[in-house]
Amino acid sequence: MFSAWNLRDQPPEERAAADLQGFAVDKTFLSSLKGILLETELVFGIILVSVFAYDAFKIYQNELVTRASQGDQQ
Repeated sequence: MFSAWNLRDQPPEERAAADLQGFAVDKTFLSSLKGILLETELVFGIILVSVFAYDAFKIYQNELVTRASQGDQQ
C-alpha cells in the first residue's frame, strides 16, 4: 500500500519507468546461447501452433462441406 503512495508522489516520467521496470529486455541474455535457443524455441512454437490451427481449420471445414452435401442428397 505504501509503495503505491510513493509512486503517486513521483514525477510522471519516474512513475512510467517504475511501472515498466519488470519488463526490461536483457540484451546480454538474448545474445547468449541460452537466449538464442529460447528465441528459436519460441519461433518454432509459433510456427507449430499456426500449422496445427490451419490443419484443424481445414479438417473442420472439410467435415462441414461433406456433411452439408450429404444432407442435400437426402
